[in-house]
Amino acid sequence: MFCLRSLVSHLRRPIKNKSVFLSRFTFNNTNIGQTSFRYYGLNAEIEDDSDAIVNDLCKGDSNLEKKLKVLMLEVEVMRQDGRCAPDYISKDKWARLLKMDTRNQRNNFLLYLFKLEKKKENEKARKEARKKQLEESPLEEFREYPDDLLYGIQYQSLFLRIRDSSMNMFDNYRALRSIIYGQSVVIDCSYEEHMVWRETLNAAKQMTFLFGDNRIHKDPFNLHMCNVKPNGEFMKQLRKNIPSLEEPWFPMNIHSESYLDLFPKEKLVYLTPHCREELTSFDPEAVYIVGCMVDKMNNEPLSLAKAKKDGLKMAKLPLDRYIEWAPGSKKNLNINHMIPILLDLRLTGDWEFALRHIPRRKLMETKILAMQKRFDNTSLNRQDLFKSFKNVRRNSSLTMNEKKFKSKRSLYYDDM
Repeated sequence: MFCLRSLVSHLRRPIKNKSVFLSRFTFNNTNIGQTSFRYYGLNAEIEDDSDAIVNDLCKGDSNLEKKLKVLMLEVEVMRQDGRCAPDYISKDKWARLLKMDTRNQRNNFLLYLFKLEKKKENEKARKEARKKQLEESPLEEFREYPDDLLYGIQYQSLFLRIRDSSMNMFDNYRALRSIIYGQSVVIDCSYEEHMVWRETLNAAKQMTFLFGDNRIHKDPFNLHMCNVKPNGEFMKQLRKNIPSLEEPWFPMNIHSESYLDLFPKEKLVYLTPHCREELTSFDPEAVYIVGCMVDKMNNEPLSLAKAKKDGLKMAKLPLDRYIEWAPGSKKNLNINHMIPILLDLRLTGDWEFALRHIPRRKLMETKILAMQKRFDNTSLNRQDLFKSFKNVRRNSSLTMNEKKFKSKRSLYYDDM
């Protein structure tokens, strides 16, 4: 009803620019479920075929069809009101919106889609501008004498050009050779039910980076993805990121079975940051297990519980011995950081060299350099600067109820 009231109030306003108001609605007074919509964004080239989406998602369910059409109406009202909503929403995104119960969840998801759409548009415009600039800019030719030969990619060269396809084939060959001779490492993909949708997408993105880092290494691992759900959201996104994932020549092992069915139990070592025992040296005979999970929302020690349930040996990286952490930094690492650390540790045996893959934002050294830069670039004296730091620390130490009370008071009192 809120979206209908917003639509009525919007239609009562005088339209200053009729070319912007591109949407067209047809209402049936008897039943809103039989309403036929035709939606257009401000970009006339992108047209959402709403009838086909309704037929594919609802499949004759009248209640679901009514809910979807009201949801489409709500999104169109957001577009006409100037709020952040994407011009085009695909069928799978509509299915995701149908599963959301609250308006706050839908608004956050639409804001995410809006930012993603604008990011793609800006990237496309940047590429077109760069292409136009390269076409218009003249080629620079430097000749000391008129009869000198020019060397470069467009001219003569002393070296044979190695193309990207050749490098890709070489990296795939090295990864395929590791399947026969390399050491096995397991990626445990059984945590999908403990992650929300965005965390699942992030996990698939990390898995894509992991495969690329492992493939280009001098001595890659034989990767095994275990406990995989073939029809899960994680695998759907991973297939989008890597289209050749299910080709027979693809250099990665994907299993729906558990790692207990593939490897001897005495060789398995589960790497989890929640255990007490540290990994002092790399064992070339062991099969290390890394959990594929993004735990931004759920901070429970799920990997520790799973390793204890399966009766496996556990270990954690000795990060505190070699790393000075910045205050507030989490000590858990992504899977696309764990595998390069293990690769360099096996190759060199040097922990300090292997831990260079940890993001610099987590280190105390980066915080100190940022503080020094702020000291150098500020116009305040040191006392005023330290006062501002104390105010930030005092505000960050407030509880949630105190923050709510302070925000409510600031609405009514001018001296706050």
